[in-house]
Amino acid sequence: MIKRLFLIVFCLCFVVNTVHAGTVEPVFKQLKDPNLDGEDNEPSTSSIAITPDGKKMFVMDNLGNGATDGFAIFIYDLATAFDISTMDVTNRTIVNTTGLGDDLDFVAGKKIIKFNNDGKKLFLFSHFTAQFHNLEIPYDVASISASTLIPDDGLNYQTAYNTISALYGVAFSNDGTRMYLNDGHKNTTDITQVNLSTPFDPSSGTFAFNLNTEEIPDLRVNGFTFEIAFDDDGTRLYISEGLNNHTTVPTFMYVYKLSTPFELSSATYVGASQIKGNGNHVSAVGWTFGNNGMKAYIGTEDAQSDGSDDDVIYEYDLTCPYGIVLCETDAVTAIGAQVEIAKNVIHQNSSTIFKRFEWLRRNDERANLTNHEIKLNIHNPILAALKTNLENSFNNIEYNQVSLKKENSKINKKNWSYWSHGDISFGRVGDTASSKPKEVKTRGIMFGADKLVDKKIFGYAFRYGNDEVDIDDGSSDELDAQTFSLNIYSSVPLKNRSNLNLLFGASYLMIDQLGKDQVTGQRNGKQIYTSMSYENENEYTKYELIPFGKLEMGITQFSDYTDFGVVSNSVESHESVTFKTGNISAGLKFDNILYLNDDTISRNGFIEYIYDLSPNIDHHVKNHIDNTTLKKTINTHSLHNIKGNIGFEYMYSNNRTIAINYERFQSLDKSGHKDSLFIKFGSIKKHNANFDVIYDPINNNNTKISYLKQLGDFNLKLNSNYSLFSKIPDYGVNLEISGTF
Repeated sequence: MIKRLFLIVFCLCFVVNTVHAGTVEPVFKQLKDPNLDGEDNEPSTSSIAITPDGKKMFVMDNLGNGATDGFAIFIYDLATAFDISTMDVTNRTIVNTTGLGDDLDFVAGKKIIKFNNDGKKLFLFSHFTAQFHNLEIPYDVASISASTLIPDDGLNYQTAYNTISALYGVAFSNDGTRMYLNDGHKNTTDITQVNLSTPFDPSSGTFAFNLNTEEIPDLRVNGFTFEIAFDDDGTRLYISEGLNNHTTVPTFMYVYKLSTPFELSSATYVGASQIKGNGNHVSAVGWTFGNNGMKAYIGTEDAQSDGSDDDVIYEYDLTCPYGIVLCETDAVTAIGAQVEIAKNVIHQNSSTIFKRFEWLRRNDERANLTNHEIKLNIHNPILAALKTNLENSFNNIEYNQVSLKKENSKINKKNWSYWSHGDISFGRVGDTASSKPKEVKTRGIMFGADKLVDKKIFGYAFRYGNDEVDIDDGSSDELDAQTFSLNIYSSVPLKNRSNLNLLFGASYLMIDQLGKDQVTGQRNGKQIYTSMSYENENEYTKYELIPFGKLEMGITQFSDYTDFGVVSNSVESHESVTFKTGNISAGLKFDNILYLNDDTISRNGFIEYIYDLSPNIDHHVKNHIDNTTLKKTINTHSLHNIKGNIGFEYMYSNNRTIAINYERFQSLDKSGHKDSLFIKFGSIKKHNANFDVIYDPINNNNTKISYLKQLGDFNLKLNSNYSLFSKIPDYGVNLEISGTF
């Protein structure tokens, strides 16, 4: 019994130590005093905000005394984004809100500054009153005036939705349909969720839920709670703590997990992280995240017991986005990037092969590639000068070349043609409310073989691609994918100079997820896809415009995988997922050919409108800390898109070709785009049958007739000798077979 009890105690101690060892702590970097020399409490930091680009910081004055008596906002420029050491304190801008609307509580107390998601609405709170402004230019706080004021909603936030002792923190959901009010008074701390029928309009709110934060096990009895904030997708809630004697007593940041984004009723307490800075205990009166959650800024007053470092701002680096207490990958962005890779594989395959259709139609008249030539072997130096002219005259004879084999276009058109195509793409998929921007780079090489039979095209193609996606959230997370695709394609001519192009393909994907250049997870995928297009080759207008329509559909299945992250508690399990993607498009293309002797140049391109048919994709992920499975929804990035292409192709008389095309894919309702460069080398296999007539007038008018044909790796050669003017003709036939191994 004693041994069993000892074992249980040991296990419990091990678990507790493991959990605490896995807690993610902010890393103190530096501090900055926003006050001018000799001017303490100007401002006395109460609340902090920073622009998304990190170039401007806003600080609320807590006391409202002296020259800035009233509700004052201090604006600082940062020479280096997100680096408070470059804060321009000397040239700061001070905005006083006195007389702009509500008589705000111009007394010492908590003040709060917030913006909506695009920075065009400014929210100012003080105890139980508020002042809101419309901003014509995002985050242009210096422009506020009586004309920018939003009419008073008449709300008393102490009693409007729930009884509040002290309004110390305010937050909004990303879409503005929820507002959160923190009652931070000691012994009564709680957070009220208010649902807004009109986004970012507090007057349209109704009470939804009250989260009692007094139940936090680590919360101090005499502690206050201040600012509240969510991570980017609303699945984590952060609450800061403050104390009157914060220079000697530790304070903490408390974290909740939400199984339903921005829904407080689904919140579960996770843990706490002690707030430290420059060797001191820090009371986070006002704070905010920055740089996509890779930075945290905490403002406080009286950081040192002797009064030095008064009203300073602390800057912290986070080991992962919003990495306080726990680290979680941005599943929406990461899985969204994987979906983009799957869609890009289909796009690259279909785009390349449909360019192949254009090339084959363009070269339809060049399908007969049998090579014929006349050779004259003249040894007499006097007659040698006539060789070129005589050869040319032979070549220009149409009916007298009875010794030459006639063309057989039907046989030639059954020959296989081989081609290769390289592509390089780079672009950016823009950010949304729930997904970070992604830098995309793609490289690929495709090899194909096809043949033309009775004006119908049939072929195969294999493509290898490498996709690299950098998630632009400051975390150094990225994806590296290797893809292998096999395609079968055909083009069938229809009536009235129109064509139906068809493609069916399958791909295998291997995706590595990396964090700080370390592989943290590996996922495999497979997909099938089809694409078809209809085009009318009747040229419209003098610019030879050709209309076309296209449909593209694909089904992709990703395996389940585990992302082990770069810190100890960021292990996440991702379930397998199967999803559909597709788009429908229509456009105009042009293809103008310039003839240069035996060579030709094609100037070609198109403009295409694309409507994305891909539905939203639900993906389930579980973090090992609380074993709670969350559903993440990856929304279609952009429904309306446009694609343009322009390029040229040089076709040599020896049936080889080189082409370069530039392509731009642009989202119309989002900020995403992709630039692609296609480089193609083409070659068509000749019939490899030569029929030669060699006439030697010096050597008894000797005439040689030679037929040479290549059969795979073997050459078949038939020679015959004949003297045109000899009374006793010399007949001779030689048959030679040679091979190359």
